[in-house]
Amino acid sequence: MASLSTLSLAGLEQWLDHISISEIDTGINEANPLFNPLDICRSSLAHALSDLVTGDVQDAFKSIQWPNNIFNGDLSVTIPRLRPGSKPDELSAELVNKFPKDHGLFDPPLLDGVHLRFFLKLDAVPRLLLPYISDRKNTYGSFLTKEHVRQKLVVEFSSPNITSEFQGKHLRSTIIGAFVSQLYESMGWDVARINYLGDWGKPIALLYVGWVRYGSEEAYEADPVGHLLTIYHMIEEDFKPEQAASKQARDEVAKEGEDKGEAQVEIESKGIFAERNEAFRKLEDGDEALVAFWKRVRNVNIDNYTEFYERLGICFDEYTGESQIGQDTMIEVEQMLKDKNISEESGGAWIVHMQKLGVKSGTAIIRDRTGASTYLLRDLAAVLERSRNYSFDKMIYVVASDNSVHFGQLIKILEALDLKDLASKLHHVKFSETSRMAAALGKGYKPQGILDACEEAMKALPGSDSKKLALMGELDKAKEGLATSALLIQELSTRLATAHAFDTSTMVSFKLGSGPDLQYWLTRLHLLLKNVGSAAEPSAEDYEVLEEEDRANLLRILAQYPEVVKATYSSLEPAGIVTYLASVTEQLAECLAGDSETEEADGEDEGITPGLAALYNATAIVLENGMKLLGIVPVAALFSPERADTPVMG
Repeated sequence: MASLSTLSLAGLEQWLDHISISEIDTGINEANPLFNPLDICRSSLAHALSDLVTGDVQDAFKSIQWPNNIFNGDLSVTIPRLRPGSKPDELSAELVNKFPKDHGLFDPPLLDGVHLRFFLKLDAVPRLLLPYISDRKNTYGSFLTKEHVRQKLVVEFSSPNITSEFQGKHLRSTIIGAFVSQLYESMGWDVARINYLGDWGKPIALLYVGWVRYGSEEAYEADPVGHLLTIYHMIEEDFKPEQAASKQARDEVAKEGEDKGEAQVEIESKGIFAERNEAFRKLEDGDEALVAFWKRVRNVNIDNYTEFYERLGICFDEYTGESQIGQDTMIEVEQMLKDKNISEESGGAWIVHMQKLGVKSGTAIIRDRTGASTYLLRDLAAVLERSRNYSFDKMIYVVASDNSVHFGQLIKILEALDLKDLASKLHHVKFSETSRMAAALGKGYKPQGILDACEEAMKALPGSDSKKLALMGELDKAKEGLATSALLIQELSTRLATAHAFDTSTMVSFKLGSGPDLQYWLTRLHLLLKNVGSAAEPSAEDYEVLEEEDRANLLRILAQYPEVVKATYSSLEPAGIVTYLASVTEQLAECLAGDSETEEADGEDEGITPGLAALYNATAIVLENGMKLLGIVPVAALFSPERADTPVMG
């Protein structure tokens, strides 16, 4: 039966028949047996349950859940959902007694309150799962079909401000945004990755004022980005007293009644305020000197960011920014707001009272009292331009929580403009803006300094970790890959609402679930499999070896991978993938710890049996797929030779 493929429904049904598992039901609406092996199990269980309760198989399927932990069962059934209105105690006891003991996949269930917990038969697991994973290889965990109508997603992420340091929230946005992009691609979407730079507005004008005061061509040529950061910090310090005076004047007037900005006009008509505002006016009017300065700053920063992104393994389809938004589109948005009486003039500025749009409080500024466009106006125009250019079905902004008010205003204003369909396509994936990265790196760091700090920390590993590090060779690329893995996993294992720690000593360790630890276990599997010959049909004894509890449990965990990906697609919390991969390596360690055969074969010329080779190959597939989904490049590929096909169970 080695020629059978499980990639088609016909081939899958033939294989299931060959291993004495009842046919899958292709009519169950929510089942996806070609992409999720647990749906094969659900389908089979749903038929057995619907026969026992004389109910609908679709309802039975919906009552079956994934416990998320193999020690709580491979699947569980909620009795009240299986038969609404029944007495759970009576029905559960009846099902335990009547469940067929000769079922091809499941042992009789265990009773747990209003749940029945079902465990896969250990002899069925390898026969079902190994050919399933081996056939799919790098697509295992993806949900792709030729018939699938591909939808278009735009993801905006990273989006640093070119006048200041690459902050912790920009790092998180970069890594989370890249993950979201890859996740959607694995689910069959066409994805456009956009880096929307903060490359316009008054910060650029302030930097120009600083350049006039402190700029040095010689210092710029030696270190362009570093010199610009130094200048910006210097002009910021100069500007702080004027900003404080303006705020104080506004606050004092606000205590006495409505403030329409008059109190600040005198202060902001002179000094750095005036220089900055005049510089921005000239920039928007196309002044030759200002535009040349802006282009110079923008280009050198894009080059700098691109180098950093390449080290992370991240690329963008488009580098755009606030500067690229068309004046015509902004004028179009302003006219729409005026025509629908959404915006109004106040103290020389154009604003939107958000209370009128159903928001509890707040005022959105469209143009400030100097006549300058605002971030909100530019973002409204950007939505229109992207909708026209990409015809997207969804657009996701991966931006820190401190922008939640902004995106709330953006969506509410679009709805008020009778663009509800467009507004419904916008989604803000937010995360905590709190970060300790700047404190760890200090002022004036460049984005490359983030990875440099990780690589330095790798050199200070304790002796026990150094032994694991040695397994992956001495190549510089391998060390760089480990440092990058360490950073990516720290970011992605942190839940979105949790503050950003940036602890290099912790992230580079080989603790369970860290980037280096995942790399270690995948490398060890590559070494175990490097001498495996051409595929061989496993014997009955090979199957029996894989029924041993630790090995069968590893397979049961591997079966969960598509389920984990699907759950993550709903939550967009990458931490679930990281936790899952840690559970794979933890169980793999249990298998290898008691396996004298693999200990002897590890690094030696001897091979391992076809059964174990198939198990470890399936584990390597899942680890590699999960790591790549997280954006991690396996370092094993840098020095491991291409190996022959491993044995396929089928």
